[in-house]
Amino acid sequence: MSLQYNVSSLLKEPVGSTREYDIEGRALINEQSLAVRDVSGSARFLRTNEGILVSAEVQGVERDNCARCLREIEIPVALEFQEVFYPKADIHTGVRVPRPEDLDAFRIDERQVLDLEEAIRQFWTVALPMQPLCRPDCRGLCPQCGKDWNEGGCDCAPLADERWSALRALRRK
Repeated sequence: MSLQYNVSSLLKEPVGSTREYDIEGRALINEQSLAVRDVSGSARFLRTNEGILVSAEVQGVERDNCARCLREIEIPVALEFQEVFYPKADIHTGVRVPRPEDLDAFRIDERQVLDLEEAIRQFWTVALPMQPLCRPDCRGLCPQCGKDWNEGGCDCAPLADERWSALRALRRK
């Protein structure tokens, strides 16, 4: 299914009119890596005097690597957002509508199609952890031999951080 919805009939209805939709589709989450993720959920579209207020709940799974041990992990993602989508053209006259003050506001295209993909991409990106972990107590990798410390220790000597040498010298006195 698509994440695009034709809202021409909703835009012709009075303020306060609503539509309920199931969300089921694939969203381009990362443009550089072309990462596409399956998403599902629900959305409620509410006609406002400015456009359409979308209240959405979206779920999916992000695949990444643990920041400490580099194992592949799956991160469940659950989003809830509300955003107003503004039409580019008046539904009755076809005349272009002035751009909203917020230049980053989401828009409904000239064919009256509301596309949720960009909103999902933005909220998905913000919801991801900066340093994903396979588990909270992940011990990581040995910086010398690369052994996964979650599977047991290694025979490498502990590295001394030279940035603390002045304090270590004071402690010895």
